[in-house]
Amino acid sequence: MSTRTLTAPTVQPAVFPPPSLPVLFTDGDRYEWPTGEIWTRTRGSWVPSSADDPRDDGTGHWTDAEVRASLGRAIEAWDVRKMFVPARPGDLPLGPFPVMPTSRPTSQYVLDHQADRLVPLRDLVASYDEDTAYDIPAVLTAQQTERVVAEIIADHEDVRMSRDEAAGRIYIRYRRPSEFGVLTGAGFSDSYDVECLHVFVLTASPAEA
Repeated sequence: MSTRTLTAPTVQPAVFPPPSLPVLFTDGDRYEWPTGEIWTRTRGSWVPSSADDPRDDGTGHWTDAEVRASLGRAIEAWDVRKMFVPARPGDLPLGPFPVMPTSRPTSQYVLDHQADRLVPLRDLVASYDEDTAYDIPAVLTAQQTERVVAEIIADHEDVRMSRDEAAGRIYIRYRRPSEFGVLTGAGFSDSYDVECLHVFVLTASPAEA
């Protein structure tokens, strides 16, 4: 008998407004439209997947300022159909965490294994328990970010961390046992390790967004 893995529900569009605007962007970031169009930041410009996209001004590219303005309008309108998706990092070093000295707030994104992309933590929690998700802030203060990072370091082993000042990101990766076992002919097998990835994106204050 073949094996199959029991998986968690796929993240559904949240009923919350999107997080505030990223202060900085980096290549690999994506901006997803409700039409299914995806714009990806490539060599400093935002490039659509279709050259004849009607939102394009004829150059085939958007600037960071244009994407930031569009995201700002979506946030103001609570338009959760337009999504900012941070780029996933490569290998992270294992060692002391270099603190990012900043008074900026952050938006916390986590890896959703079903969609294979980063989503706001609040959205992922909402797919399991919407009531609990209401207690998760969209934006963390600098002090809250420091506390959350410290808790992750204290609660897990072999935590890999890095910061990217140019992109305004803090990356944290670790593994934990899965709550969903593998169903075999003999029943449930032992749980397996799941990679967890947290990305804290430096974010504009509400007044700036």
